[in-house]
Amino acid sequence: MISLQKLIQLGLIIGIGCLTILFAACQATTSSDQSDTTATRIVVTPTSSLPQATDPAASPVATSLPLSEEQPITLTFWTVEPISYLAEEEIGRFVDDNLRQFERENTNVSVELFVKKATGKGGVLDFLRTAGDVAPDVLPDVAIISVADLDQAYIDGVIHPLNGKLDRSIVQDLLPAARRMGTVEEALVGVPMGLEMEHALYNTLIFTGTPILWTDILSSNIRYLFPAKGNNGVVNDATLSQYYSAGGTFQDEEGKPKIDETTLRNVLTFYEQARERGIIDASLLEASTTEDILPFYLEVRAGLAQVSVDQYLTERESLFNSDFAPIPIPNATATPVSVMHGWLFVLTTDDVNRQVAALKLIEKFLSTDNNVRWNTINKSIPTRDSAYQEIAGDDPYWVFLTEQLNTARPEPRFTGYDRIGRIIQQSIEQVIRGEATADEATATAIDAFTQ
Repeated sequence: MISLQKLIQLGLIIGIGCLTILFAACQATTSSDQSDTTATRIVVTPTSSLPQATDPAASPVATSLPLSEEQPITLTFWTVEPISYLAEEEIGRFVDDNLRQFERENTNVSVELFVKKATGKGGVLDFLRTAGDVAPDVLPDVAIISVADLDQAYIDGVIHPLNGKLDRSIVQDLLPAARRMGTVEEALVGVPMGLEMEHALYNTLIFTGTPILWTDILSSNIRYLFPAKGNNGVVNDATLSQYYSAGGTFQDEEGKPKIDETTLRNVLTFYEQARERGIIDASLLEASTTEDILPFYLEVRAGLAQVSVDQYLTERESLFNSDFAPIPIPNATATPVSVMHGWLFVLTTDDVNRQVAALKLIEKFLSTDNNVRWNTINKSIPTRDSAYQEIAGDDPYWVFLTEQLNTARPEPRFTGYDRIGRIIQQSIEQVIRGEATADEATATAIDAFTQ
C-alpha cells in the first residue's frame, strides 16, 4: 500500500510535468507568431495597373517594384575603365559612392564590380557573347556598353529591353537624343549616362558671321582643322557629319549597307577644293581626336576647328575671340547633323527577380541628381531633361547644344559599318594627300565596296 507521502511526491512530479509541457507549448506558439511577423516574403507580382502575363497583347507599364527580402542577392556589374575606380579620382568616387549608397538602401543586395575592356576582343560585348556558352554563371546582371556595340548586343540576345521595366519617370524624362541612342528596332535597350559630340569653333577676328556653309570656308582662305586620321582606321566624326548633312545614308530601304556615291563625291570635292586653296593639308591626317586639334587652333589662330563639348566647356574661359558653331554644311537648305557617342546601362540578366534588383541599380545611377553630377564631372551632356535644365540654365551655349541635339545621330553601329567606315577613310586620305581627285577616290571607294 502506497503511503500518503509517496502519493504527494507522485502528484508533485505529475504536476511539474504538465506545467513543463504547457510552458513549452506556449513558447512554440509565441515563436510561431513572431516568425510570422518578422519573416517578410515579398513576391514581385503585377499590380492592377500592370498587364497580366497571360495577356500577350497588353502593353507593359514601367513602375518601381519592391525587392524580394527572401534571401540576399549579389549583383554582378560589368563596367569599363572610364566608368570605374580606374578612371580619374572624381569619377571613381562617384561610382563608389553610388554603389555603397545603393547597398545601404537595399540591405539584401550587394554589388560586385568588374572592369572590362571597352570594345573589341575581350571587351564587354565579346565576353557577353562567348561566356554564355561556356560559363553562364559569370555573366553580369547589369553592364555598361558602348553605343557602337548596342545593336549587335541586342541582335545577339545578350541584353534585354527596358520597355515596361525601367521606372517610367526616368524614361519619360529622357531627352529625345538619349532615347534615339538607346533604341534598337523600336525597343529601348540601353540608357546613356551622358552624351558626347562635337561641333565647330571659329575665330571671330576672321569671320564676321557664323561660318556655316562650305562656301564660307572656301572663300575665306583660312585654316580649317579637324581630325582627319579617323578612329582606328574608321572615318572621323567631321566627315560623318558632313556626309549626313549632305543627305547621305549608309543603309538602303531594306537595311542593307550602302555608300551614297553622290554624297561622298560632294564631300570629297569640298576637301579637294579646300586642299587646293591651302585651307586643309596632309597634317590633318596625323590628328585622330579633337585633342590633337585645339592646341594648334590656339597657336596659329586658325579660322575654324572641330572641338568636342568636353573641350569647349573645359577651355571656355581661355577661348578668346572664339565662338561656337555647327559643323559646316554644303548649302543653306541642308541640316547640320552632329554624331553622338556615349556609354549605356544595359540589362543583361533574364532572371525576373534579379532584374528587379538590377533595374534598381540602374535607376540609382540615373537619378536626376546623379545625372547632373556625372555630366558636371565629365563636361558632357545630361541625358535626362530635368538634369539638362539644371545645368543649362539660360546659357546661350546650351541653347545651341539643344538645337544640335534635335538633329544629332548616334554613331553608326549596324553590321557592316566598320568596312564602310574604312573604305571612306581611305578615300579621304587619298584626296587630302593629293593622291587622287574627288571623282577618282569616289570611284575607288564604290569599287571596293561592291567587291
